[in-house]
Amino acid sequence: MIQTPETAAEPIAAEGRRPFSVSICVPTYNRREILLQTLESLRSQDEPPGNFEVVIGDDGSSDGTVEMVRALQMPYRLRIFSQKNAGPAAATNLAARHADNDILILLDDDQIAARGLISAHIRAHRKYGDVLVQGLFPLAAECRKRGASLLYERHLLHDLAPVTLEHPFSPNIWSANVSVRWATWNRVGGLDETFREYGGEDTDFGIRVAALGCPVVFVPDALSHHIHVVSYRAAQNQPYQEGRAIVRLAEKFDRPVHEFLGSATQPRVDRALGAGWRLSPRAMFACGKVLTLGLRAVDKVGMQSAQLFMARAVHRLYKVGGVATETKALTRRRAQA
Repeated sequence: MIQTPETAAEPIAAEGRRPFSVSICVPTYNRREILLQTLESLRSQDEPPGNFEVVIGDDGSSDGTVEMVRALQMPYRLRIFSQKNAGPAAATNLAARHADNDILILLDDDQIAARGLISAHIRAHRKYGDVLVQGLFPLAAECRKRGASLLYERHLLHDLAPVTLEHPFSPNIWSANVSVRWATWNRVGGLDETFREYGGEDTDFGIRVAALGCPVVFVPDALSHHIHVVSYRAAQNQPYQEGRAIVRLAEKFDRPVHEFLGSATQPRVDRALGAGWRLSPRAMFACGKVLTLGLRAVDKVGMQSAQLFMARAVHRLYKVGGVATETKALTRRRAQA
């Protein structure tokens, strides 16, 4: 399902970079064993190892990640660069700054690459020219046990489907497996590192790339499998921070908040939840804890329909809470300005 013109002009590689050679940029932080699985999966690519490198941006890991990577013997060129902890956007930018090749694949450290991942990205850039390629990354088989992971995959598949050239401000960009030309990355200035606290840097990047006139295309053959590891605390915190990021994105691009709410928007439910957060955040956090206990219980039983229902309830409660919290903070900042 690729939605882009058939006659796109093929750009010339930036000076000093081999055309259609690849730098895979991987941000990482204290996930040595998972990162190792990702790096091992890149051994068996159908693309010749001389046509790609892997550049790791280490975000101040303290678990032996750097030592592990430096000891590895891979058929491809492998390099790692470290910084003080500054968030995933900064770690991705670190890797991209040291990339030597024409195409940047931004791959998270928990993505098990299918054999044809690199070649699929290259084919898309050969065929369509200067585009942002969105790959596909469903759950790894062993990660289908928890409701939060199952819901994540449902959101992924729902949100990627409508990516089209007619919607350049679509928020449906998931950066775990995407590629872009180095020249375009350089023009847009990489990821916005100020989103560290909230997340949302992937959506921000997609919008800014689209604003340059660079189309977004969805290429399912650029496939990886996501080792989605999420604690119950993270299942609360991640949607809460996502909600906060939505308000920041809406403010930055002067767009309505609802454009960034993503899948399963329910205005009446959201209004009721928002009212609850405004009246008593403490009560809403308590409600969230109760719902999370329910999610734990159905995860033990393993009934997918019940898992999805409870995970969706937890996710929506905290996401709306993040929106309400950041909206209140934004109103206060504007009043003080």
